[in-house]
Amino acid sequence: MRRRSSPPATSSFAAVSVSPSKAPVSLPAPKGAPAICKGFILGLLGVCVLILLGGGHHVHALGFALVLPGVALLLRPPTRSLGKWLDVGLFGLLGSLLFAFLPMFYWKTPAWRTTAVDVFGFELPWSLSVQPWISFEAFLLAVAGFSWLYAASSWKVNYSGRKWIYFWLSCLIAVFAVVVLVGNLLGVRYPGAESATAFSFFPNRNQTSDFIAIGGVLTFSYAMEGLRGRRLIQLVGFVGSFLCLAALIYGVSRAGVLLYFGGIGLWFVFSLRRSVMSLFLKVGVPVVLLVFSVFITSHEPAVERATKYLSSPSEWGQGNRMLIMHDAVDMIQAAPLTGHGVGNFEEVFPQYRDVSRNYQRAVHPESDLFWLGAEGGLIAVFFLGLLIVSYFRKCRTSRSGRSGAFRMIALTGVVLFLVHGLFDVSGHRPGTAYFAILFATLALPRATSAPRATFKPVVWRSVGGVLLLFGGLWILGGLFGLPTHSSVALDIQEQRATESSAVADLDRAEGAMDKVIALQPLSWRGYFQRAQIGLSRGDLRSEVAQDFRRARFAEPNIGMIAYEEGLAWLPYDVNRTVSAWREALIRYVDSKEDLYRRMLEKASKNDALMEGMIEMSQVDATDRARLLLFLSGSAFKREIEKELRAEASLARFTREDRTAILRRWADVGESDQLEAYLEEYGDTLDSTWLLYAMLRQHQARYKEAVDLMRKGLPAPQIPEVKIDLSRIDRLKRGFFAASSDLSKGTALMRYYIENEEYSEALLIVNQILKQSNPPRYVYYWRAEILYKLQHYSESWYAFEDYWKQTQ
Repeated sequence: MRRRSSPPATSSFAAVSVSPSKAPVSLPAPKGAPAICKGFILGLLGVCVLILLGGGHHVHALGFALVLPGVALLLRPPTRSLGKWLDVGLFGLLGSLLFAFLPMFYWKTPAWRTTAVDVFGFELPWSLSVQPWISFEAFLLAVAGFSWLYAASSWKVNYSGRKWIYFWLSCLIAVFAVVVLVGNLLGVRYPGAESATAFSFFPNRNQTSDFIAIGGVLTFSYAMEGLRGRRLIQLVGFVGSFLCLAALIYGVSRAGVLLYFGGIGLWFVFSLRRSVMSLFLKVGVPVVLLVFSVFITSHEPAVERATKYLSSPSEWGQGNRMLIMHDAVDMIQAAPLTGHGVGNFEEVFPQYRDVSRNYQRAVHPESDLFWLGAEGGLIAVFFLGLLIVSYFRKCRTSRSGRSGAFRMIALTGVVLFLVHGLFDVSGHRPGTAYFAILFATLALPRATSAPRATFKPVVWRSVGGVLLLFGGLWILGGLFGLPTHSSVALDIQEQRATESSAVADLDRAEGAMDKVIALQPLSWRGYFQRAQIGLSRGDLRSEVAQDFRRARFAEPNIGMIAYEEGLAWLPYDVNRTVSAWREALIRYVDSKEDLYRRMLEKASKNDALMEGMIEMSQVDATDRARLLLFLSGSAFKREIEKELRAEASLARFTREDRTAILRRWADVGESDQLEAYLEEYGDTLDSTWLLYAMLRQHQARYKEAVDLMRKGLPAPQIPEVKIDLSRIDRLKRGFFAASSDLSKGTALMRYYIENEEYSEALLIVNQILKQSNPPRYVYYWRAEILYKLQHYSESWYAFEDYWKQTQ
């Protein structure tokens, strides 16, 4: 450590000149000062309740997300400003979101919107937002989030209070981590998040991983500060942090694990700038290496996902996440300044989807930044950038003072949250956003000037009252089924339509769907269900067809919508069914092969529909092959003859499809024509020997068929088991007494085959096949034994069973 230099000794009594110190002068806090942190502890508990409610995906959680800052503003209005430029950034961002409610004629109308109104007859609102009520709800949530920031920034906290905040964070995050860990080990799902791929409080496990990972980093850093100050109570942070890591590992969260270790590394960087390096080299680095080694050796799937991602940088831009972001850029470019209105991404994005198109609907652009750009435009992004830059400029002095270490811990969590927001949407989930905001205020430096309120207390209390009012209405709506929130209103109307349709009250059902469409005029479900009701009521086919076309326009990518439309038309108009299914096959589905089979199964019960499917199959060779493989008997013969007349070599089909068609042909018969084809075009097929074998079997020439099978199929080895050959009879009696012993059966089978005692071998093989999941090689040797016994027809069917086992 550098020592302060002393002035040189002198014999003079004159005053020594000393340069003035630039260090701030402050009175030291008393050692035993009581902790001041009540507001933050209550706020942290409120965030935990919000996460337990689902973090913001359900109306109860959304209502509570309004109530929480509303109560905070009413009880303690902010008494000081965050700073001029922070205020400009915050209120500029909020103001830019209000563009959603301005009339549309101020902006250039997108081509899809013109087509929707002029061609398909959509009744879209006059505002920029296509669903103003939902945009208003999203705006309220944005106001609530920023109100939470202002409210938390006014809560008092001292050095002792900060330590207790992190202590209770360690305890709470440990409880959450244990719940996640146990949930994943037991394979259960959290209520309301059953669709998540792992145990999660949110429907998307990435938000839970974000919360757990940042909590783990904060508690780890808190424990390390305890080691520096020799405070044993802070070691509870290690317990919470390691439990967080275990929860991330057993949740197989690649992003969570990378965020965890990246956050610890970032905190080390912050710490080394203000600390003696030797302490961290002696204590911190070994601890981190120990944690990392535990991760490497504990759970292979999580390690594999993380290492595979890090080792393949060339593939980072090829995943579905990056493709969605690519299309989101096109959406931003279509309305660069104002965006498409807050709360509208899910409904508008299908019109801009291109490289990311698939059979699933995209509800967000996989990034908070892209989401804000798509809905709020570049003006909103500019103010967000101003807000972030101003915040970090304000935090430049956060490391100074007695609480500097704890401020830097909080700042580490804020940086992690912002970085994660570039590749996920935790900023749009109140649970994770409110958690990050708490620590964003804890990272701010102590105010050095007199507090200056942004607004008078009455203004803040008015905002709090509005938030509390709407939050209470949303919660009551969720509890009692009142249409106080759009999600509840939609559920009510859809349930009313379903109930009315069930009792044949179709006018009431259609009225309910009209209200659904009024709420979400660009959602395909409303038009689709209204069309179904119109069919049942006997409305004009042209009007019904127009509603189906609106549904397809609103969602132009998902094939199942067109397939379900075809099912709806089936009792009324087969031609429209075929037309809808043709559209379904052009679109994106999970498995086109499975979908086509479902269509054919429906068509097999309707001759007119089957004729339509046959005609439709002429367009695409793959669909034609699927149809031929589905047909049988005379229908197959008729269609294969058409193909042979059009092209004798069947060259339009792939080698694999052509081989499969020939196998079906062999099953149907027509051996002379099939044999002529094999002689002419056999070199264009796979496994020609199998086709000849099938042909010989249909000609009842079983020995030749089996000879071809024996020649084409490689003989599997029988495992060698050591036995006492002098006690073979005793071994046989023991096997039949307890035939579940596979090793005895295998030894006996091998012995009798090697000694050409095929009758005895057949008895053993038949006994082994009675077991559950017998080895595959047993099927082959049963066929071989039957061949040796000259039971050629039985041998053929046994070889056929073995061949099916190998496919």
